[in-house]
Amino acid sequence: MASISPEKPEILLLCLASQSYLDQQYDALFFHMGNGAHLKRAKTAGGAIKYLESNSPKVIIATDEGLALPKNKPVFDKIVPFVQNGGLLIVGLHFPTFIYLDKFGSFFGAFGLPWISSDYTRATFKFNAASKRPTELPMPAPYYMKALHVKNARPEEKIFVPVTEAETSSSVIPAAYLEKTQAAVVGAKVGEGYVAYVGDVNGSKESNTIILSLCGIESA
Repeated sequence: MASISPEKPEILLLCLASQSYLDQQYDALFFHMGNGAHLKRAKTAGGAIKYLESNSPKVIIATDEGLALPKNKPVFDKIVPFVQNGGLLIVGLHFPTFIYLDKFGSFFGAFGLPWISSDYTRATFKFNAASKRPTELPMPAPYYMKALHVKNARPEEKIFVPVTEAETSSSVIPAAYLEKTQAAVVGAKVGEGYVAYVGDVNGSKESNTIILSLCGIESA
């Protein structure tokens, strides 16, 4: 069972473009998260705005590409100051699968981050102990992941990077190239808060552990 300090944080799942199988694919993640936090969910822009006007969650998780859609800009305009004032935004789950790649850079650019999307491939990834994170909870051992990678992250922003001997599914992309320029999980301090991106597209157990760790929740 997940554990946390006696004062449970509040986490908002922002599901503005939710797929019908979200809960089935991420049932284990939501189970552990619900044990360690007060879990809320917003499925519409109106619902998200109403919630944020009267609540201050510790963490917001953008579970899909909805936050990047122009029609949801009123929600996005509330997320930016939320982060700058000390909130934690985690972007992942279905986001890397469904985000329009031409929107990826501008989405993170709004937070002052130069991150852009890169290769969509498989590799074995390891934790970068030099990365700067919002918590010091344990991270998983190296594992195999299919991910939408990020380029332009600073060295201390790269949380999970390809191992040197990793083999990718593309013979055109040497592992050494991935190691130097890309990462599957990144995070950076923005104002008083923090923005993280988890590029795993399959919802692996290890990636769930990463998300829980970033939230400050210990996984079993």
